[in-house]
Amino acid sequence: MTDAANHRLPEQGAFRRVLAAAGAFLQALDYTSLDYTLDRIECLEREVGRLKEELRKSRDPAAVDAHDASAAALEH
Repeated sequence: MTDAANHRLPEQGAFRRVLAAAGAFLQALDYTSLDYTLDRIECLEREVGRLKEELRKSRDPAAVDAHDASAAALEH
């Protein structure tokens, strides 16, 4: 669509070309509800991945032993 705005037509004046280019630019900036939904899904997928990684690390026996050792060192 933006290509059509940049083509010079003989009957089209400079002002109309500028308006056409501005319209094409604004149309390219449109952020639809589908775009918003996809962005939110992507954000939630990253958050789920981060939480899974955190849960995996908390279930790791080596991480638990290290945590217990550091807690015991603080008590003494």
